[in-house]
Amino acid sequence: MPFISTPFGSVFANESLGVFNEVQKSDSFSYDFKGKNDRIWIGNDFLTKPLEDWRQQDGKLTFTGAGNEGSVYVLTHVLTGLEGNFKMQASLGLKNVSEEGIVGFSLGVQDKTDPSSIKAACYHGEGLFVGVSTSGKAILGEKEIKLPNDFSFERFTIKIEVSNANSRTKLAMNVIDGNGLESTIEEQLDTPLKGLVALQNGTKKIAGVPLSVENLSMEGTMLESVPENSFGPILWSMYTLSNNILKITAQLPPIGEKDSQKVQLYLSQNRKWKKAASATIDTDAYTAIFSIDDWNASEEVPYKLVYKIDGERHEYKGTIANEPKNEILKFGALTCQHYDAYPYRPLVENLEKSNPDMLYFSGDQLYEYNGGYHMKREPEDMSILSYLGKWYMFGWAFGNLMKNRPTICTPDDHDVFQGNLWGENGELISLEDWKKSRDAHGGFVQTPKMVNVVNKTQCGHLPAPFNKEKLPSGMTTWYTDINYGGMSFAVISDRIFKSGPEIIRKGDGRIDHIKKRLSPNELESNELSFLGENQMEFLEKWVEDWQNVSMKVLLSQTLFANVGTHHGNEKQFLHGDMDSGGWPKQQRDEVLRLIRKANAFHINGDQHLPFMVKYAIDESQDAGWTFCSPAISTGYPRWGQPDLVNIPYTNRPAHNLPNTGNYRDVFGNDNFIYAVGNPDDDFSEESNRYKKAQKKASGYGLVSFNTKDRTIKMEAIRFLANLELDKPEQNTYPGWPLTIHQLDNDGRKAVGYLPILNFKKVNSLLKIYHQETGELIQAIRVSGNEFKPKVFELGMYTLVIGEVSEEKKITDVNITNDPNEILEC
Repeated sequence: MPFISTPFGSVFANESLGVFNEVQKSDSFSYDFKGKNDRIWIGNDFLTKPLEDWRQQDGKLTFTGAGNEGSVYVLTHVLTGLEGNFKMQASLGLKNVSEEGIVGFSLGVQDKTDPSSIKAACYHGEGLFVGVSTSGKAILGEKEIKLPNDFSFERFTIKIEVSNANSRTKLAMNVIDGNGLESTIEEQLDTPLKGLVALQNGTKKIAGVPLSVENLSMEGTMLESVPENSFGPILWSMYTLSNNILKITAQLPPIGEKDSQKVQLYLSQNRKWKKAASATIDTDAYTAIFSIDDWNASEEVPYKLVYKIDGERHEYKGTIANEPKNEILKFGALTCQHYDAYPYRPLVENLEKSNPDMLYFSGDQLYEYNGGYHMKREPEDMSILSYLGKWYMFGWAFGNLMKNRPTICTPDDHDVFQGNLWGENGELISLEDWKKSRDAHGGFVQTPKMVNVVNKTQCGHLPAPFNKEKLPSGMTTWYTDINYGGMSFAVISDRIFKSGPEIIRKGDGRIDHIKKRLSPNELESNELSFLGENQMEFLEKWVEDWQNVSMKVLLSQTLFANVGTHHGNEKQFLHGDMDSGGWPKQQRDEVLRLIRKANAFHINGDQHLPFMVKYAIDESQDAGWTFCSPAISTGYPRWGQPDLVNIPYTNRPAHNLPNTGNYRDVFGNDNFIYAVGNPDDDFSEESNRYKKAQKKASGYGLVSFNTKDRTIKMEAIRFLANLELDKPEQNTYPGWPLTIHQLDNDGRKAVGYLPILNFKKVNSLLKIYHQETGELIQAIRVSGNEFKPKVFELGMYTLVIGEVSEEKKITDVNITNDPNEILEC
């Protein structure tokens, strides 16, 4: 238990703290770091940032960062802003610091946009600073006084007293060094103090550990205990359920070597908790992963994760949902979490109201500057901790949703600290070489160990990867498939194996940005890679595997088209972006040819604005549909406005919205843009973070799969949507919603039809092969008892009907001229 210090006396010599409300409860919070195990994470009452710069070691809290900015927020006790009193005391020490640093506390830390959110306060809040400068001053807000000449910072105590009465706030701070030298500074405010209390470090070290804290105490009637604000030690959980195999990841913070290294999983059976499994914590990723076979997916099962630390037992509870069968599966599609709009509260609340059955976070769960501080690329251990600190922001925002429904999460470029990523099969590139032409080089900048931590934290709960072997560099892969609710999802990476632009283009600067018209042939080569051989092999098998599923969906990070036209805050027009999935076209076309055989729909993100597009390969709209979801919070802005730059179009949809129809991109792709949700041009003038996110086209996607009717409904929900409105179209972007049929994901024009197939068994599995070449033409689970197959070239066809264990083969099936001809199957 935390050490409870004795109350400290009044800093005011002969003045009371004011009139107290006798009914008001006095709360207290005290923490002594003595006797605690050494570790980076200091406890669930606190949030530290940057995570990697703080340590609980040798009985003290220490700041070890190379930078000069760090904060520790007390989460579980907040200042109410009501009339009353507040007292605070802390023992600190400073060594080897510059003469321009400051250290102390911010009182009443709140975010202007979302003042009720402690998550927003930790990353965007401001408060009243009370502390000292290493140049020898005591500071209370705008007021400063000089400290005694020989004041020693090696060990000193800060005492703070606050009273709030009659709309006036009185404050006093007393600073005492180890030799008894002291100073007192007082101030009055016209506003109350409401919000968090945070330790603030602004000292830049010369050598060693610049700041240490021995203890911290707070009490008073202005202090309220809010234990539900705690975060950890089990930060959150994610799970998937596929083919009756349950996998759960418990995410923990960086615990110490002497702390418990096990997490327990309990399941509720007949209203009693029963221990189901124990898992060891990975000491790099700080995850504990559970896998349970033969899961009964027809029942809803509560679970709890249990972990003991500092003599206390902590529980984290969630629910394994029952798997929907022959129903509508509602799928939440989310991407790109720039911290400008963190913690995305309006969006999170709307997502909870939408109540999707599954969640998909397609990438960029973090950005390099998330949290308001730069990431650390090296050394390796620091880069891992830097990643984890930013990764924890994601879980803090969405954890309450993820713990109760299957969640698919895949990393993208920013998750591994790269603005663009052409992975080159996991090839490595030195930081020095990468810096020379950042966005042209292929390969990973971060070490395999760091990338593997990213993979484990984000994908450890996914089903086993198709390829369990590591890449030559030592990196792991995670592409796999998930069968849930009658749906089969292929989860792939469109970054890890992709070739870099320097293979095909020479020059300096952003050679990935195409700034002039080019012939598509200038950007093509047979040597280029898109998904890589192993992923293509995986997809070939996935296309033909239909066990217990009715529809198929491809999940990747970005859409396979170049439909964004304008980039950046200056709204620069680009003819093309090689970071998009529209390049390389030849290899991209191979993927589309393959997945349309299964009438597979495609969901992705990355582009920072929502799109609905129908792909083309050889002719207009001859492939499938894709839905690119809006960014959760858009950082780098993009627009899809081809009409602004006079790009020719054809076949504008009936809704007649601008910037829609068929447009050919610089890579030669003929993209049918059905809808696009563009940002407002004046977003930079908006100071409210949430309104700015709305103006920048932020939001989330909803896709409803009707496995009975075989329809797919796409919705794009705005960041500030009001889901209680009678007119739901006000919450969506122009052109949404749209409902398509499963068969719309193969847009090839038929040469002819085979006879109508009449199946003895309802919803039979059908595979059609070209008899001469053996090529798969289509694999689908038909709806009902009849199906009229279309084919695309002359010749004989072989039909394979039924499941693998009871397949029936019919050969020599030809195109028929009789529209009523029936073939009994």
